[in-house]
Amino acid sequence: MVMKLPLLLLGLALAAAPARAAGLKLRGGPRAENALRRFVETNPRLRARLAATAARQTAFMSQARDADLRDSVADAPAPETLKKQLAAASGARRWDLLSQLPGVEKPAPVSCPTLSECAAPDLAAEAPDASAVSESLRRLVRPWMLLQHARRSALELKPLDGPGDAVLAVRLKGRGQPTLTLNVTPNAYGGFKVWYAEPFVLASLYGRERDAALSGR
Repeated sequence: MVMKLPLLLLGLALAAAPARAAGLKLRGGPRAENALRRFVETNPRLRARLAATAARQTAFMSQARDADLRDSVADAPAPETLKKQLAAASGARRWDLLSQLPGVEKPAPVSCPTLSECAAPDLAAEAPDASAVSESLRRLVRPWMLLQHARRSALELKPLDGPGDAVLAVRLKGRGQPTLTLNVTPNAYGGFKVWYAEPFVLASLYGRERDAALSGR
């Protein structure tokens, strides 16, 4: 019996590993934010997917041409200089450099602490580097987690595999509720865009369901 116990524990650990990698169901509440953070920072399938996306971004940067940046940013430093600076910079300095590129903005402060304070969800965000992608994912998931909690329902997260930029399925549990798709796209000169597919549809859905939840309908 003593000899069989380690084998039993090993079997239980191996059986639990696929479950940890498969996904996460969130019901909101005080512990949900910590569970969400642990999931996006430690889930093996999601981390592998994000690592592959980071590798693509590195390849894009190495293949970028000077003329691409020169044509779009007339007053910025020389493209080759900016590219080298981006490769060496991190944190606030990297954001300062990225802000010189068209369409790139610093992220807003943490939003949506409660459903009543979250009139419109973020449906896209910019991450300056790979280390910031997890926070951007949490930022985009949080409003839907709050909505489902108010609806006394759950949110299910599942990492996605395959070609393309999709990394995470966000399923709203409940009859007739859709599955949202979160994507992470590498930018050619640094950073990542984190975004939902079909943002206009999702904005309308969120507004309608939020109003119903807050009014008790």
